Amino acid sequence: MTAGLKLLAILTLLVVSACVSTGTKAITDAGCVSQIEVGKSTQSDVAALLGLPVTASYGGQEEETWHYSRITVYPTPLAFVPVVKAVAPSLGEYSRELAVTFSRDGTVKSLGVNQPSSNPAPSG
Repeated sequence: MTAGLKLLAILTLLVVSACVSTGTKAITDAGCVSQIEVGKSTQSDVAALLGLPVTASYGGQEEETWHYSRITVYPTPLAFVPVVKAVAPSLGEYSRELAVTFSRDGTVKSLGVNQPSSNPAPSG
C-alpha cells in the first residue's frame, strides 16, 4: 500500500469515528446518578456529583429544579455519500436529560431522566 493510500485510510477512519459531545457527562453514568437519594441528598451533594446545572427553574411550594443535559452528535453512513447527503440527514444525535427537583429544605424531592431514542438530526 502506498503512503498516499495509507494516509487516506487513516483520515477516513478519523472522520468516520468523529463525534462531538457537549453537556454534563456524569449524567450518562448510572453509578453516579444512583448516588443521588430522594429525601436525603442535598443541593451540595448533587453539585459535588454533577457540577452546577445548565439551567435552573423555580416552581410552586418553593421548589427549585436543576436541569442537566448531554448531547452527542455523530456522522451517519449517509454523511459519506455526496449525492445522498444533499437530501438525507447526515448526522445522528443521542441525548439525555436529567432534572433534579429540590424541596424547600434543599433536599432532593425527585429525579426525572429523559433519554429519547437516537434520532437523526437535520443535515446542514
